[in-house]
Amino acid sequence: MRMIMLECKKALSSPIILGLLLLFLGWNVFYIFDISEFKEELGVVNEISETYGANITEDSLKELNQEISSDLEGLNAITQKKSGESYKHAGDLFADLNNGVHPLYTDDELQSFYLIHLKEMYSNRARFMDQSYATFDIKKMGENQIDGFGLTDAAANMVRNEFDAFSGRFEELKENGEYKEWFFEGQQYAIHGLLFKKVFRHIIIESMIIVVLSTALIANFEFENGTGLVTFVTKRGRKLMIDKLNAALMTSSIMTFMILSVTLGTYFLLFDYSHLWKSSINSGFNWETQFPYVSWWDLSFSTYLILAVMVTYVCMLLFTVLTFNLSIKLKNSYFTMIAFSVFFILMILLQGFVPGSSVFKILTGFNLSVLVLNPHQWWMATGGLTMFKYYEVQTLMAWTVFIAVFCYGSMKKFMKEEIL
Repeated sequence: MRMIMLECKKALSSPIILGLLLLFLGWNVFYIFDISEFKEELGVVNEISETYGANITEDSLKELNQEISSDLEGLNAITQKKSGESYKHAGDLFADLNNGVHPLYTDDELQSFYLIHLKEMYSNRARFMDQSYATFDIKKMGENQIDGFGLTDAAANMVRNEFDAFSGRFEELKENGEYKEWFFEGQQYAIHGLLFKKVFRHIIIESMIIVVLSTALIANFEFENGTGLVTFVTKRGRKLMIDKLNAALMTSSIMTFMILSVTLGTYFLLFDYSHLWKSSINSGFNWETQFPYVSWWDLSFSTYLILAVMVTYVCMLLFTVLTFNLSIKLKNSYFTMIAFSVFFILMILLQGFVPGSSVFKILTGFNLSVLVLNPHQWWMATGGLTMFKYYEVQTLMAWTVFIAVFCYGSMKKFMKEEIL
């Protein structure tokens, strides 16, 4: 264990790695503060969920509309006194203000009026949600996806079968009403994309850079400092590489934990999810593009977040072992980082070179590069060519086996090869 800790210390005390870590953490905190200008508005849906419960029902909507009507009476009492106008909806007031009507109201009054307008927005969206979901034809969407990606023959049939399964899942979602839960209004705030597409993508890319650098440093230290001929003839000998692998995994876990904890801690400190942790990730409000986010399972937001953290950790550990294998073969940190970068980019581009008639076009998308760059689509049935039900699990399992075999072969060869 002492040897593992000493190997960890090489990376954890490296000025370059520590400097990059602080730079990434500072950037993430700055970025989150920079995009948090609308955080106060998010309190409206928390208040609605706290008052009327997480589920959207006819009774809760009726009570919410009664509250809005009462708030509008207060709004009109102020507007009639100051401008002689009365409004049926708070949005009408802001339409007048946007058309050049001179504001006669204080900032606090305008803020209170805007909160009423937001309640109206949530109420209206909830009222027409059933109607919106009834218009979707999942099988037709599947055909559009097939045409959009240029798929034919076996590849088209593979995606078509998955959309048939998704069609059943979507009918189940409509029957059990899991989309009828309060969540942040997606088309206005795009909070799911903000957290999982932007913030999580920052976390993943930064963690990956740190993981590759620290693993390459630990694995190549003796080769680059000319101490290999001494170190590898000691009692521990070449088995030291096993300690180095364990140290690299431990270091990667620590670095990933630090980036995740500081970044997500800052995010949830500014963005209030206090009454939405148990809301379904399939909420009809979680709708940012032409189609809402729909996962294969009824997952709460908190469960989805935990799964995202778990996938991130597993990917970083796999990247650690992959980098370690490259280091054993190349014995140089710079070459290792270049090789890893080339490999990562090729995995992203590979799918574009496979003919659309072949199932390999689909299968080449089951790789770590595609997986880590799309955290907002994890577990989703709406993720393009990654929409398969067990895509994340299958990708991680396949690459775990591949990298484990690669690692075993590299270590076995290293134990026998000449060290120059």
